[in-house]
Amino acid sequence: MTPERKSKDGATLPSDVDPTPITAVGLLVALVGFELLDRLRRAAADRTSSASTGDTPPAPTRATELREHVWKWAVPAVLLLVVALEGNSLASIGWRIESIERLVWQIGVGLAAMLGLNMFTAPLWARVGDGGESLASGLGSFAALSIPERLFVAFTAGATEETAFHGYALERLLALTGSPPVAAGISFLAFTAGHAGDTWDREAVLRIAQPALVTTLLYLWFRSLPALIAIHALNDAVGLLLAELYTPDDGAGESGAGTGADADTDADDPDDSTAVGWLRGE
Repeated sequence: MTPERKSKDGATLPSDVDPTPITAVGLLVALVGFELLDRLRRAAADRTSSASTGDTPPAPTRATELREHVWKWAVPAVLLLVVALEGNSLASIGWRIESIERLVWQIGVGLAAMLGLNMFTAPLWARVGDGGESLASGLGSFAALSIPERLFVAFTAGATEETAFHGYALERLLALTGSPPVAAGISFLAFTAGHAGDTWDREAVLRIAQPALVTTLLYLWFRSLPALIAIHALNDAVGLLLAELYTPDDGAGESGAGTGADADTDADDPDDSTAVGWLRGE
């Protein structure tokens, strides 16, 4: 069993995790597992599609297909198996709850930090790149989902991503390197890069780096996976529940998808910037 120690605030923390070949596999799964899974499923889908119709399903529909989000649970499932093979407890991947009161406090502080920083930096992000149009377009794609489906997507993102990038990757890297900056840096980069894909382009991923950094720092502070899952899921839920603000009906989808002359024309329409304006804090 992994020896444990007490932090200054009383939290139980693993003092050491002996590196084994299975730990290396776990780090590979945690850091790039979502990308590898996505590539394998794409290849399988393309092969099936080519054999049946010769056409590939349009990429933008992937974000609104619940099975794409259900498949994300495969990554933490594999990681739980890895933890068992390592002979470690769930505490070794951050499953620590000191008390319900402290958990609620951590969630409240973390969510306030996430949402507050979003509002504070919105005017600054509005001056970077496309001003938030790509992020608005990505959020708008979820408007096709029902409220329960959006909440499922938010919870799935919080539970699967936090378990992989922070619960397993950060904890193991911290134990192996003994360096919080190195462990957090690698985890943060993998977390951010892992969001690049159909729904989020480079401009959107650049903005996603902010909450990725905040959750990484919050994890180093709290060292509680349940708290970070809740913070991440609630933060995502806020954006997904407001997805209608970013649909083409409100003008945000067209402005988010427009490029070149089309984007310039859309910018002249006072009714098409509702969502982007909200992102800017206007």
